[in-house]
Amino acid sequence: MKEKVLITGYNGALAQRLFDFLKEDFTVVFLSSTKKSVNNKDVFYWNLDEGYIDENALKNCHHIIHLSGYNIINRWSNNNKNKMYSSRIDSANLLFKTCKNSNIKIKTFISASAMGYYGLGIEKDVDENHPAGEDWLASLVVDWESAAKKFEEFGARVINLRISLMMDLNSGFLKVTLLPLKFGVTSVFVPSNLAYSWIHIDDLCSFILFSIKNSHVVGAYNMGTPKKQSQIQVIKEIRKCIFKYAVIVPIPIFIMKIVLGGRSQLIKGGLFLKIDKLLASGFKFKYPTISSFLNKN
Repeated sequence: MKEKVLITGYNGALAQRLFDFLKEDFTVVFLSSTKKSVNNKDVFYWNLDEGYIDENALKNCHHIIHLSGYNIINRWSNNNKNKMYSSRIDSANLLFKTCKNSNIKIKTFISASAMGYYGLGIEKDVDENHPAGEDWLASLVVDWESAAKKFEEFGARVINLRISLMMDLNSGFLKVTLLPLKFGVTSVFVPSNLAYSWIHIDDLCSFILFSIKNSHVVGAYNMGTPKKQSQIQVIKEIRKCIFKYAVIVPIPIFIMKIVLGGRSQLIKGGLFLKIDKLLASGFKFKYPTISSFLNKN
């Protein structure tokens, strides 16, 4: 009989893609806060405000993959910051409370985390032992990982994925970047020589599968790629694969600060995630470079 995996964040690109990686080896179910998505077969309802989880989702569950979270790129109003916090930390706490009350002892709890753990605006090469930042986003991520660690009380392995910029042809940064490139133009933010850490969505999914299957994988992992690249190098490699004659337009970061406010720090770059721990686990990348997946398409 297949082991059961519960995934939160049903409507997100990562959760949807992850299903394709897990469906052959596991029985996969989801939690969704959107009632129209619920079918009570493999998609079940939960409501943070009411502290409710349909416990059928957790029945005979072996592994939980916690991916839910209100998008950090949304405006940083106090109300939105509360949503960003609650959708990650309060939801993890609700999962823990429900498992504890129902005596559900899972084997593995894998939680999305973020490179924001190290702080906004940091320009360093960091491994997992680097101290956390001191800004509001770093504090959120610290609490996020702490909520995940509660599952150690059940003897579960806990894995926190400090995710960098996720490359996916159908969503996020790459989707936005590719559209204007096809018309012969793209942009970089000046200064453009700052490090840009990223990982392909398929490698992220592969590592989650790898983590479930390999008991030596535990703790925090930086989720990036081996090769250190600057923003301009990333953009030039994308341009080479899509339209090598496209014009690159430099946009001063202060303009993005006017448009995005503090959120401009999310796209500025400067932080490179060292992945020695990831490589030491034995995991193998399918897409270690931009060209390795863009040339395929």
